[in-house]
Amino acid sequence: MSDPVLSPRERFISSISAPDGEISLARAALYAAAEEEPGLDVVAYLGHIGLLARRARKRLPGRHTVYDAIHSINEVLYEREGFRGNGESYYDPRNSLLNHVIDSKKGIPITLSIIYSEAAKRLGYRLRGIGMQGHYLLAAGQGSSEIFIDPFNNGGLLSRRECLALALRGNPAPKVRRDVLAKRLLPVCDERSTLRRLLTNLKLAYGKKRDFTRALKCAERIQLLDPQDWRNLSDLGRLQAEVGEYSNAVNSFEALLERAPSNADTSRAENALNQLRAMNKGV
Repeated sequence: MSDPVLSPRERFISSISAPDGEISLARAALYAAAEEEPGLDVVAYLGHIGLLARRARKRLPGRHTVYDAIHSINEVLYEREGFRGNGESYYDPRNSLLNHVIDSKKGIPITLSIIYSEAAKRLGYRLRGIGMQGHYLLAAGQGSSEIFIDPFNNGGLLSRRECLALALRGNPAPKVRRDVLAKRLLPVCDERSTLRRLLTNLKLAYGKKRDFTRALKCAERIQLLDPQDWRNLSDLGRLQAEVGEYSNAVNSFEALLERAPSNADTSRAENALNQLRAMNKGV
């Protein structure tokens, strides 16, 4: 008896069921993309990332450090392969679909960072995701040896001081210790947080195009990543209402009101819920 064929959604769920540190960002991101594009060959794209890593490995000296690996990955991704940040069409949904980024060699900070970090992992180095507001970086090393990588800008290297200046955007720094400021402005993103950010970008990109069906799928996947996330339930309910899933929208808004903290502003959700209930009574 043959094994059942799993849907992309089922494979996505399986890919995020591992403990956080064991989740493959590339695999999960590709299964999310496969739901948008049935027939997508996830194994082939994972193989392509593996090929990039093998090319980088060939450039490493016999005894090497993470900084050698960074130099080697930069050489392969940017000098040899021509990967770059897509500043011209930043909000194109394809920038958040890992297969398109691999094919076009253009993407946004988070997708380029996923490719970069997955290549580094295959070389034996685990880089940290840094979820700045409006940007995404990678970090390597600790303490005085810490360095930040900007995959969107050709793998450029930044110091912590430079990253803080970038995060502050010309505003004066709050009067707190530098380590406290760094923790606030340069937060480390675990795998689930990174995937949530990726899917949120994709959800917003589809929303700008009024492609509510695809935006809804993104909101559903975000909820699968964190079932207790009450904030996403607002978008989930709104998108369900947009595509005519009124009963599901009622359930989502009810769940939001149950889970939201007492000091949260839930007035919009309450209004939407009242409108939906009135609609259902009129049917």
